[in-house]
Amino acid sequence: MTKIAIIGGGPAGVMCAIFAAKNSENKVFIFDKNIILNTLLPTGGGRCNLANAIFDYKELAKNYPAGEKFLYSIFSKFATKETLDFFEQIGVKTYTQDDGRIFPTTNSSKDVKIALLEQINKQKNIKKIFENVLEIKKIDNLFELKTNKNSYQFDKIVISTGGRGTGQKLAKNLGHNIIELKPALSSLITKEQNFSSLSGLSLKKITAKVDIESKEKNKRYECLKKPVKGDFLFTHKGISGPIVYKISSYCAYLNFDKNNPLKISFNFVNKNFEQFDTEFLSELKTYPQKESVNILAEFLPKNLAIKIFEVLDINPTTKAGQLTKLDRQKISQKVTDFMILATGINKGEEIVTAGGVDLKEINPKTLESKLVSNLYFCGEVIDIDGLTGGFNLQNCWSGGYIAGISLQNN
Repeated sequence: MTKIAIIGGGPAGVMCAIFAAKNSENKVFIFDKNIILNTLLPTGGGRCNLANAIFDYKELAKNYPAGEKFLYSIFSKFATKETLDFFEQIGVKTYTQDDGRIFPTTNSSKDVKIALLEQINKQKNIKKIFENVLEIKKIDNLFELKTNKNSYQFDKIVISTGGRGTGQKLAKNLGHNIIELKPALSSLITKEQNFSSLSGLSLKKITAKVDIESKEKNKRYECLKKPVKGDFLFTHKGISGPIVYKISSYCAYLNFDKNNPLKISFNFVNKNFEQFDTEFLSELKTYPQKESVNILAEFLPKNLAIKIFEVLDINPTTKAGQLTKLDRQKISQKVTDFMILATGINKGEEIVTAGGVDLKEINPKTLESKLVSNLYFCGEVIDIDGLTGGFNLQNCWSGGYIAGISLQNN
């Protein structure tokens, strides 16, 4: 028997175990200090956004601020179609939203967890060990693994602990370089601007531009050369929503604070200044006796319209027919170019982590370490992070499959 230890019982680790155990000569041990697949439950707001309806693997890989080219080899073997086929085979039926996000028809992460655990429990050569792995050493052709309770020896090791740092420390002690870990997919704090009156207000499919000056050649910054699109949400601390998560990921390695804020310009109507100003003027002329703020509320939520008048120090009760040309143009400018200054991220609330085990030191065809034979990685522990929309779970399913198949065949 080949003894395999999988460190981390999240989506990637479980996927790896399922496929590695298909070789009956493998004895697979899943180590986790908590409950297996516990991290799956909150995904997709509890609904488990398990994939995204992008079926071209190169297009799919574009949704990863780090790891796009590395993922080509992985996704060419196991991407969206293969993921849906796999879940169909284990009894999880899915549906696709208009925005391309794919969910189980039951809208329950718990049901996905149960289906995956059934696959684990079916295979008698998989064992779950609820201990905290503290250290891994390579001694000759074996790995010595120490937990908070016992010591073990294994032929092969898979590190799939996610992005919180535990697995990265284990990898570093085995000689791997770790790209600095940074929070990604996070809401942003706007301490110097008070949006508390707008807390909970959301806008659909708006655009934003980030004012960024960086000489570094980095895909994250390249993505900011064109407008970012997505849904938007005001919070009691600042701003959130998919569009903000994207921006926070692209800016994960930028240093910004109240003294050097991140400048983000939001276009709330997806029209340029001239287009919106023309439409706004037409409405003002049509209803000259209406309060001008109510005219603006035809284009935006009322609370946001009031906020714009407040920011510009324009009387919202001014009759539409009495609003000056200058004030009208100021309003149109603000609607299409609303500058928000982000002074930080909400630490601890990030969805994923940027950084991890250096991709240069991993074989993308097998996910085996190039430095240590019989050591494998999958999931968020490596330097890959995706945008919202099912992309991070896709990385787990695909990476877990590739590592599992590699272990199945060797």
